[in-house]
Amino acid sequence: MQYSVCHQTVFHFDSAPQSVVQRLHLTPLSHANQNVIEWDIKVDGGDIQLGSDDFHGNRIHLCEHDLSGPTMAVSCHGHVEVFDGNGIWGEHESAVPLMLYQRSTPLSKAGPKLSKIAAEMSVMKKKEKMGDIEILHALSKRILVCIEYKRGETDVTTTAEKAMEIGAGVCQDHVHAFTSVARLLGYSARYVSGYLFMGDMSVQKASHAWAEVYVNELGWLGFDVSNAISPDERYIKLATGFDYSDVVPLAGIRIGEGIETLMTSISLSLK
Repeated sequence: MQYSVCHQTVFHFDSAPQSVVQRLHLTPLSHANQNVIEWDIKVDGGDIQLGSDDFHGNRIHLCEHDLSGPTMAVSCHGHVEVFDGNGIWGEHESAVPLMLYQRSTPLSKAGPKLSKIAAEMSVMKKKEKMGDIEILHALSKRILVCIEYKRGETDVTTTAEKAMEIGAGVCQDHVHAFTSVARLLGYSARYVSGYLFMGDMSVQKASHAWAEVYVNELGWLGFDVSNAISPDERYIKLATGFDYSDVVPLAGIRIGEGIETLMTSISLSLK
């Protein structure tokens, strides 16, 4: 399936800052399941200063705000073709050793609740003689039961264990909790950011997130915990990392006082 994607974020500063630099994780890459036909980033009220790759293999850009104006708009537009790989992304492609994806992070560190689930899943796997794919799908279902999908209960700083305590969260929380337990079970697991085409609902306010786990003989295998499925041709991948902090679409540093507001709009449509 081919998609037309428009992603715009507008920053407004109520007083002129001394300096603003943003790091962008907003460029999808071509792969066996994904072909980027064209992609362009435009910055109104600023300029792209650098384009490079991070150690996860993601394409990143640094942009700087033009201090002569109160706003900066970052707009991405492009066409991407996606093929259904049955959730399989394939072999490990970044320079980061696979074993490092078994380490916990501040956002995904397991506490008592997640550690309990890991212990229970380990017993289940042995008792029922479940394979890797079976136990990982079972884990995905378990996390969704424990963390009800509900907006407004968590934010980007909420840890996986805290989301378990709250009992509610969004896709980011599901991914952190899922990867936390998967790592305790001995798997290499990573966070994935991207877009999800939801049919008639083409305008969205945020990107989507899902998890990938490295399974021998298959490579990276995706799990969208929030929707209880593996990614298919409706998913466009943007970036991967240990957790959300590695794939934040726009993250920056501002020097100066004043209030900063931003508004994001994402539009996806069939091409």
